[in-house]
This record gives sequence, C-alpha cells and structure tokens, in this order.
Amino acid sequence: MKILLFIWMSLLFFGLVSCEKSEDDFTIESIADTRWKLIKITDKLGKTSDFPSGIEDFEIVFRKNGKINLSNLCNYSYGNYEIKPNDSLRIFSLGQATKRYCLPDVLMDWEIQFISGLFHADTYSTSKNRLTINSGNNKLIFTFVDKYDSDKGKVLFCTNSHIMNCVFEIEISVDGEKAGTLDAGSLYSDIDCFCENSADIGLLIPMEKGEHFYSAQEIKCNGINATGSWSGSFSITGDSCTVIFLDVTKE
Repeated sequence: MKILLFIWMSLLFFGLVSCEKSEDDFTIESIADTRWKLIKITDKLGKTSDFPSGIEDFEIVFRKNGKINLSNLCNYSYGNYEIKPNDSLRIFSLGQATKRYCLPDVLMDWEIQFISGLFHADTYSTSKNRLTINSGNNKLIFTFVDKYDSDKGKVLFCTNSHIMNCVFEIEISVDGEKAGTLDAGSLYSDIDCFCENSADIGLLIPMEKGEHFYSAQEIKCNGINATGSWSGSFSITGDSCTVIFLDVTKE
C-alpha cells in the first residue's frame, strides 16, 4: 500500500512539474510575425488599469517586414517598428486613418493612452506568454494571441457592379473551388488592400503563395452590364495583396 501511495505521489509531483515546465518553455524568439492583445497599462506610480470589457480588444501585429497592424482602435490602424540591440524598440509612422472623436468615451480614452505608449516605446521584454513595452514611465502589457504568417498573401476581388443601380451578386471560384460570393454586403477593411471605386465592397481571401486561377460569374444584373463573367490568373507572394477588379462596363 505504501509503495502504491509513493508511486501515486511521484506521478502527481512530476505531472505538476511538467505542467509548470510547459509554461516556462513558452518562449518568443522574436516578436516579428506575432499578434498580441493589450490587457493592461501600468503608469509611473505603479497603478495598473485593466483593459475594459465594454470595448473590443486592442490588438497589435508585428510583421516581419517591419510594419505593424492595429485592430479595433477608433482612428489608428497601421505603423512601423524597428528592433535594435539590447531589446530596444522604436515604433513610428503610426497611421491615423481618421481624426474623429469616438464613442463610447472609454474607447477614445484607451486609444489615446495606447497610441501615446506606442509613440514613446523604448524597450520591450517577453516572459512566457506576456509582452511588455516600456514607454517612459508607463508599461503596456499584452498577452500572446497567435503567430502571423508572413509567408501567406491575400487576394481582393472588387467590382463596380454596385454603381449600376442594381442588386448584384458575383460568384467567385479560385483554383476550381467556390471561394465566395461578392455582393453589396461584402464589406472589407484592410490596410494593405484597397480597391478604388468599390465603396469598401470586396471579397478578401487569404491565399498560399504561388500561381492561382479564378473565374467569376455575375448571377444578377446580367441584362444591364456589358460584362457578366471573368476569368484569369494571378500570383500571390508572401505578405502581400493582389487586387482583381471585375469591370462590368468593359466589352
């Protein structure tokens, strides 16, 4: 009985050690190609403010090409970063897509604090699944979300069917498989992809690198538009966007 008890206690001990070790083994060799979620800000007096639950999470992606993506902020969505020796971090050229006051007030307040912290970033550190950006006397603290795959790209299909005074639907296939339907409800928002005259309407699809083939068929407005079907090829490179414009006015 004592032997069985000893074995059971040993297994329990090593199990706990193993679990603890797995947490300690979580390492980030580089913040390049990683995505993080802001969870708290600590000010110069050591007071910590947890990210509020009433608004969408603020996220930041550090891309391998030196760019950053910002998600769910009111005005800012992109920027650049540079890592130097001794864990020095510089964040610059933060892009302000708009200059509006946003509601609720807590969204605006946290955006101001967050962007100010990024502007004044000087060093960073990682521990387990946490990222800390030191910004003067303040600290921005994040939790790890997932990796960002810079080896993949994306394709954006857009059209001017929406200006033809009709309800339109365009079925799109890529490499012989249906990829989706482009219609008036296909709204997209992406800092790397932009289609003129599309009113932010487009079908955005993540893609593997390489050559791909597409076909598209308009299933409404066929009697109004000059063009109702399209086909062709496109090339995808890593961390890039390819735009394909389906022009309904071209003969």
